[in-house]
Amino acid sequence: MSMLKNTFLHVPGVGPKTERKLWERRIFSWTEFLKNERKIPGLSSNGVDKIGEYLLDSMEAVKRNNVEFFAESLPRREWWRLYSEFRDKTIFLDIETTGLSRYYDEITLIGLFDGKNVKIFVEGQNLDDFLDEIKKYSMIVTFNGALFDLPFLTSKFESVKLPPVHVDLRFFLRRLGYKGGLKSIEKRFGIIRDKDVQSIDGFGATVLWNRYLRGNVDALRLLVEYNIADTTDLKTLMDKACHLMEKMLLWRSRASRYDSRLVKKPLVDVLKKDESSLSLIVDGNYPIPIDLKVNEIDRVRIDLLLSKFDSGNYPRVVGIDLSASERRRTGWALLEGRFVETELLKTDKEIIDATVKAKPDIVSIDSPLSLPKGRCCTSDSCECRRFGITRECERVLRSRGIFIFPCLIRSMQGLTERGILLKKEFENLGFYVIESYPGVAQDILRIVRKKVSVEELKEGLVDFGFTGDFVNEKSTHDELDAITSALVGYFYLTDDREALGNEEEGYLIIPKPFNG
Repeated sequence: MSMLKNTFLHVPGVGPKTERKLWERRIFSWTEFLKNERKIPGLSSNGVDKIGEYLLDSMEAVKRNNVEFFAESLPRREWWRLYSEFRDKTIFLDIETTGLSRYYDEITLIGLFDGKNVKIFVEGQNLDDFLDEIKKYSMIVTFNGALFDLPFLTSKFESVKLPPVHVDLRFFLRRLGYKGGLKSIEKRFGIIRDKDVQSIDGFGATVLWNRYLRGNVDALRLLVEYNIADTTDLKTLMDKACHLMEKMLLWRSRASRYDSRLVKKPLVDVLKKDESSLSLIVDGNYPIPIDLKVNEIDRVRIDLLLSKFDSGNYPRVVGIDLSASERRRTGWALLEGRFVETELLKTDKEIIDATVKAKPDIVSIDSPLSLPKGRCCTSDSCECRRFGITRECERVLRSRGIFIFPCLIRSMQGLTERGILLKKEFENLGFYVIESYPGVAQDILRIVRKKVSVEELKEGLVDFGFTGDFVNEKSTHDELDAITSALVGYFYLTDDREALGNEEEGYLIIPKPFNG
């Protein structure tokens, strides 16, 4: 069945009610409309003629594969109707990235599936080839691509020419009552992923990419398999969703659910030819070669920072991952060159005493160290509450796609109060203090955050070049974030930093990676 040829919504002057009336009179297709000529109740002969002329143009557009004709005339939410006629010009797309921020993060891998063949584009290998490949298609299908994949692509590739028609399955499936993430919806349709990739999600994909950069070629192999599962399952969902929607629209029947657990036959077989190559066989098609050799991608490491100091005369920086209460642990770290010492402390006195003993050149604290402009305190009942709860630095990071709590949201008030008091104590003792945010620093430096994997965060810091007892001991996320805070101090001292904020509120310091 061609849903497009059952469609009249693209005709000027025809809305959902008129289309429904035509279907109710058993006029389901363009051909049936043209056969009826002037015998259609509710439409004037002039109206029938105009619709007929437009349908003839529509038939010609289908013959010429002119999808733009329908993209301009058919409501966007009904673009799914084009799939039946432009299936051969449809591409299913999914991207992997280093994180969620288009400002700081990068695309690591792009997967395409045209219904028969898979093509993979990897950063550092063939990512730019994607630009020529995507030009071949008229229709693109994604899951949440309107909010994530496509904005990332247009941000990464300024010259990219995406297909004129985009169907986002997240919103299309919602019309059928299917809400949630891709995996949860797949299960409701009885789609079962291969065992190797069932537990991987978007955060897990960032872990695999970081492992690949550290020399683990099997991590890339698994990342590719995960991406292929995403793209190939999109086709399965698109086929099912279109079928359900056609039944609902044309026959007024309720969409039946695909609740039965269907064991999905693996669409992709992965053949390990040797340690430096990967071949993918999709439904018996020809293998797609991917180079599995680890290509060095430029990243900032500690040696680049240390090269800016006199050899052997490295500054001492204390990093503090401050907790909101003295009842909870605070991560404390001392950085000197590549060497790191860490501790877990609780009270302000313990933190101050350890820092005084360390004699640092700078103290970097992971905590808000100031109030929004106009605020005199953290209390919600004070008149100053009218000036808001958010500082300029927090607004900037949010605009860049980085999630950060406002410093005076209720859950942050205790931490902000403690940070401001501790900063004052340190400054009275003669120390220079900066505010840091380990999470965004880790994003910028391509180090996995603790919320993704504490172990991967540790591996990322070791890969960055740090040494010390923490390498061989079990480290807490508080200590690892304290190390990152101390690292921000080095970026500050080498002037490879960006200061977010203003003079009234002070500044949040984040790394500004440089080319060594």
